[in-house]
Amino acid sequence: MVVGFGGEAEITRRCANHHPSVWGDHFLTYANLLGANEWEEKEHEDQKGGLSYRALVQVYNETEKELENLGNKMTYRVKYSINEMKKLLRAYFQEAKWYHGKDVPTMEQYIKNGIPSSTYLLLATTSWLGMGDVATKDAFDWISNEPTILVASSIIARLLNDLVTHEIEVERGDVASGIECYMNEYGATKEEAYMEIRKIIENNWKDLNRGCLKPTTVPRVLLMPVLNLTRVAEFFYKDEDAYTFSKNNLKDVISMVLIDPIKA
Repeated sequence: MVVGFGGEAEITRRCANHHPSVWGDHFLTYANLLGANEWEEKEHEDQKGGLSYRALVQVYNETEKELENLGNKMTYRVKYSINEMKKLLRAYFQEAKWYHGKDVPTMEQYIKNGIPSSTYLLLATTSWLGMGDVATKDAFDWISNEPTILVASSIIARLLNDLVTHEIEVERGDVASGIECYMNEYGATKEEAYMEIRKIIENNWKDLNRGCLKPTTVPRVLLMPVLNLTRVAEFFYKDEDAYTFSKNNLKDVISMVLIDPIKA
């Protein structure tokens, strides 16, 4: 994802190269191996966890330096991205606790945790780092309070992923997805759960569209990354888990857009 120009684009590119799913796979897998409680005790003494932590800190330090080079006092923005990363890791640890406790949360609990675990709170906030003067401190305060449009985007992404990854995750013995949570709480069949999940997604699209169409406290240009991230989720998970199995249709689409574009 590239937002802004020149040095500002470089900031966003640098952050994009450290996509949270990479860190999420590492931290969540490691937390599952150790146990959620044990992780907190060992994260500083374990070399593997320590390396990941130091690498992550380095990314933010480099981003802060890039913002300093722009000479427009934007370094305060980094703390907003760091706060969202903390939310994401707490959400992963909560999933690890459910996994080890063999707990199936309620839908309310699952969706509440799924908002940060979707990674979209972090991605949307981070996409603003290099967006110039339009991304004011007031705007960052606004997005850090999880406005409806961002919550809707996160829920859509989380549940779209669940719809196409549910069966393979059951086979792997992963933590319960939204499908399992709904089935367990309401005694529903898998088909009924799928239908209800799609209704939840549809309702959140309405919230997102309403938030884009009505006047907001931030400029519309800042809403576009949120909307576009949601479009990406819709595209990735339309018929399959194209994000995980990217060598299928997704690879061909990216090639057509970036490598072999249609020329006018």
